[in-house]
Amino acid sequence: MRAVCREGSVTQAAALLGISQPAVSMTLREASSITGFPLFLRFQGRLRPTAEMRLLLAELDRLFDGVGRVNRLVEDMRHTGVGTVHLASTPALADSLVPAAMVRFRELRPRVRVSVQAMDNLGVLDAVTRERVNLGLVLTPIETRDLRRMELCRSELICVVRPDHPLAERGQVSLEEIDPWPLISFDDNLPLGHLVKQHHRATGRPRRIALEVNQSSVACAMVRAGLGVAIIDPFALSDGEGRGVVALRLTPSMPIGVLAVMVGDAPPSRLTLLFLAHLRRAAEAFMSPRGESETTLPSLAAGLQLSEKGGLR
Repeated sequence: MRAVCREGSVTQAAALLGISQPAVSMTLREASSITGFPLFLRFQGRLRPTAEMRLLLAELDRLFDGVGRVNRLVEDMRHTGVGTVHLASTPALADSLVPAAMVRFRELRPRVRVSVQAMDNLGVLDAVTRERVNLGLVLTPIETRDLRRMELCRSELICVVRPDHPLAERGQVSLEEIDPWPLISFDDNLPLGHLVKQHHRATGRPRRIALEVNQSSVACAMVRAGLGVAIIDPFALSDGEGRGVVALRLTPSMPIGVLAVMVGDAPPSRLTLLFLAHLRRAAEAFMSPRGESETTLPSLAAGLQLSEKGGLR
């Protein structure tokens, strides 16, 4: 009927639609029979829509526009061009790996919305468990319970001091060497704080915390202010700027890892898998300058593979 309104002729409407003229005529007769009133009148050899048909035509136009939008949305989703990825991450990783992954991801999919929430490890696990987010990023050691987990990379904790600190030129320090200075550290209830406490206990040295923090960025600020030395994760300094502190390697080493976590009983969305691939590459890029071996992303689900261009194959 829209084609007849536009062309004013059954013959031309049939040609436009690629169907036979009798098929168009039959459709018009059936539509008129269903409505109970004429839809077209012949005037000067052409079919003109009645006032009732013009009212119906406005609704039909909206209907067809809506169908067109749905078709375009389906097509975009088929090629992972639109949608939303909800991510929860520890602040250090939200400041480092997430922006690095986001740059390339946004270049390829500018219409995809990524929501990032920064919170501590336990908050990330809770958000994933309650399915408030599609994906979580945490630092080990941590118990992930029934969640699906993928290790993106491994590193180790570092000690940070001011550039004018007596230890700044060492390059490597032990717990015994940093013991004389006030220690800025994490609470025992946080995974990194618990890890530091375990290493102090293993060396037979008590851990005396002068200042307690819950984020590595805050610890760096305390160090810059000359309040002591801190043991933090290396991702807080991933931008290469140093943030006014000097990073020293710790002996013995305190290994940590970056985990991506998702709910274990539901298949991840295509967009989640694709964003995870970019996170993996960001993690590999972070480790490569340090001479560490690159990691590979384990298979997330049987039959799913991530292509280099970010598509599923």
